[in-house]
Amino acid sequence: MPTQTPITANSTTNPGVLLSLPRVDGVDPQDPAGTLPPDAKQVGIVCVIDRWPNFPVSGGRRDRVEIFIVGNPAFVAEAEYGAADDAVEFRISVAPEKLPGVATFELFYTVRSINPTTSPERRLTFAIVAPPQRLKVARFPDANIFGYIGCHKNFPDDPQSLFIWEGVRVEIPFDDLFNLNDVVRVHWQAWGSLNASGNPLTQVFEFNEVVTDIVNRQAVKLVIKPFASHIEPMRNDDSATVNYQLLRNGIPIFRSFTGLVKVDRVISGKNEYCADSSWMT
Repeated sequence: MPTQTPITANSTTNPGVLLSLPRVDGVDPQDPAGTLPPDAKQVGIVCVIDRWPNFPVSGGRRDRVEIFIVGNPAFVAEAEYGAADDAVEFRISVAPEKLPGVATFELFYTVRSINPTTSPERRLTFAIVAPPQRLKVARFPDANIFGYIGCHKNFPDDPQSLFIWEGVRVEIPFDDLFNLNDVVRVHWQAWGSLNASGNPLTQVFEFNEVVTDIVNRQAVKLVIKPFASHIEPMRNDDSATVNYQLLRNGIPIFRSFTGLVKVDRVISGKNEYCADSSWMT
């Protein structure tokens, strides 16, 4: 059936809002923010609609209920009810893919009956819930056994090794939780201590990598750069942390334990810090 423009309270065919406020399973009716259950993005929501005036009580008439999200002209769920379906309330599921990709939104419904009417809008808000911490710690292939990266390459025979001013290599270990086309969202931050305590030296920088191969079980690799903003604030006895999340269909489903790399850019025998290869000549 083609989508119709929802009737509003200002419509000439609807002089007033006559329907009850929609309710949602798991949402406290007294919560003005309408905080949704933590799994709403994964499983969707169930709208609860009270029986409306002029509900069909006999004959073959069927009323149509359409659920809308403000800003979207198309309904996100619908159902039809006749006399045989009479009840105190009705439950209509909204699939997760129909929910908007914003933190908060408003939902309402229309009933297309003898006199089409619309409900008031109900604000709903996705709960902020940290995904379970199940992913392995990120690795730093250029760090030595003590977890340090300095001015010299720790593994000069490795053709992929980098000097610190070229970037810091990070490897995300493959995990059986990975699916093809999942996104690994990596967060990097530098700290003015060896254990990532105290005040940070940088903001949190974000990198996104796509899982493109699950057959060979290869690590997801990336390089942290540019040097000036991401690495150079660390000088001596400093560190950086890497945390990452696994996103599926844009939703974080797992997060990692924290990886840490230590940084010492003091040039041996000098009171200077390496930032390029000029000190090596």
